[in-house]
Amino acid sequence: MADFVLKKRRDFVFALEEDPETTYTFPSLKSLTFEEAKLMTQIDEETDLVVKGKMIRDFIIAKVPALEGKGLSDMEYLEILNAYALSEGRDALGESKASPASSKSTGRR
Repeated sequence: MADFVLKKRRDFVFALEEDPETTYTFPSLKSLTFEEAKLMTQIDEETDLVVKGKMIRDFIIAKVPALEGKGLSDMEYLEILNAYALSEGRDALGESKASPASSKSTGRR
């Protein structure tokens, strides 16, 4: 019996509402390079929304160049990243299970 079994990577596949027949594939987090994983962490930690939005858009277009020129808004790129994060699991992106505010005791029981 094996001591370790590596699970198969599953890419994130999505479509745009106006063209549901065309699908786009974003690689599984497990497929990312260490540099790309670091960039995902930097995106997650960025607090300036304008900077974060550009980082998200640039990262998605780098991985799915066919989206460039589709007229997507910054918020739509954010929606894609959020759906990707949900499909991959938030823990894989480095987010804790409890936000800092919710992890503190409120004194209520």
